[in-house]
Amino acid sequence: MSYIVLDLEFNQAYDFEKNKTILLIPSCRFEIIQIGAVKLDNNFNIIDKINLYIRPNLYKEIHPYVEKITGLSADFLKDKPSFKDAYIHFENFLGTEEHIFCTWGSGDLKALYRNLSYYKMLSSDLILKYIDIQNLTTKYLKYSKGGCIGLKTAIELLDLPIQQDFHDALNDALYTAEIFKKLSPEKLNLKVFNSKNVKKK
Repeated sequence: MSYIVLDLEFNQAYDFEKNKTILLIPSCRFEIIQIGAVKLDNNFNIIDKINLYIRPNLYKEIHPYVEKITGLSADFLKDKPSFKDAYIHFENFLGTEEHIFCTWGSGDLKALYRNLSYYKMLSSDLILKYIDIQNLTTKYLKYSKGGCIGLKTAIELLDLPIQQDFHDALNDALYTAEIFKKLSPEKLNLKVFNSKNVKKK
């Protein structure tokens, strides 16, 4: 069994004339433009990683805020693989071994489901075993300032080195993996993501 630490970066619709975020496709508000993942063994050691950039199809222009925090531009992404092709690479990375996903919150899994659903890439409900590292860390640090702790704040409070920029899917997956290894929980709080429970819009 392995752990798959997953992080995603998204784009969303923006009206450049009115300078505001808009909702064009309710069933897929957040389009995935980067997949970053780290594979860990049972001792939380990194054994593989993957970084996939994705050409935007639903929202071809990058939301200004998204471009600001991620550094990803439409020009950079225009020649990258489609979501369907990138996801095939991701599935090959996952392999056939049993695995448990590890994410910073559940938002990425919801976005993943909505993108897969939009492109009709699911033959049945998406059911995944996962560990919410954000929730785990929030409880471990007894953090109570405004709810769940942010990734950068967690890294700082756990005194882990900051060597790469945040808001990059692979970097954030690596940071999340470092936190998971630092906590090395003996008892894993497994959750089950079931797409039946995700609102369609």
